[in-house]
Amino acid sequence: MSGETIVDQLVNLRDLGGLPTSDGRLTRAGVLYRSEAPLHGDRPPSNGLAWPPRTVVDLRSPVEQDGPHPLTSEATDIHLVPLLGDVDPHDPTSQTTTALAGGLRTLYQSIIVSAGSLVVNILHLAARTPAPLLVHCAAGKDRTGLVVAVLLRAAGVRADAVLADYAITATNMPAVLRRMGDSPLLPGGGRNARDLARTSSSAVEQVLGVIDGHGGGVAGWLADNGADPDAVSAWKSRLLS
Repeated sequence: MSGETIVDQLVNLRDLGGLPTSDGRLTRAGVLYRSEAPLHGDRPPSNGLAWPPRTVVDLRSPVEQDGPHPLTSEATDIHLVPLLGDVDPHDPTSQTTTALAGGLRTLYQSIIVSAGSLVVNILHLAARTPAPLLVHCAAGKDRTGLVVAVLLRAAGVRADAVLADYAITATNMPAVLRRMGDSPLLPGGGRNARDLARTSSSAVEQVLGVIDGHGGGVAGWLADNGADPDAVSAWKSRLLS
């Protein structure tokens, strides 16, 4: 991949079609995408994905926004869902900074406990808004990884397939970091590139353990965080072949 391509095209973008469920079905292509943050001036993806996405969920905090969303258009609805709230990355006392200092296991656990209702709200959007839906944060790794993991498990995608998808991001992180440059994007931006680049399948596995081990399993966790059963059913019907 040339330096020019890294600058002006999403490098951690993928369609989450073709993933297996526990009952032998597969997720549909063209329904759910994930990526790092789009940038102004990005070229459309060259891998044949339907573009632009009809719906975008941006998980970044307000401090991370840089003007209008790059995908804003009459064809695309943008939903800003700051999974970590209005967080100042320079505040060493913030919940996010403290959680990050404890490693990805601590950060992921903090997000799934404190933002469960927001994740469920995203599931409602996924079930009811036009597809394809793109979920992204800054790097497309931590916040995006957790939201996508819940969306996939809510539809019955096997845990091992969820973990395998998360692991793909690790190979894309060098290019993601070059796109991010010195931007003050959470967590740490270019100042803490090594921290930002880390992935942890065990941290995601721990989150899946919390969700799957909840009373009533995944369905029980979703219900206790405000999920509409009709929306969950609609999401399964939309995502699964």
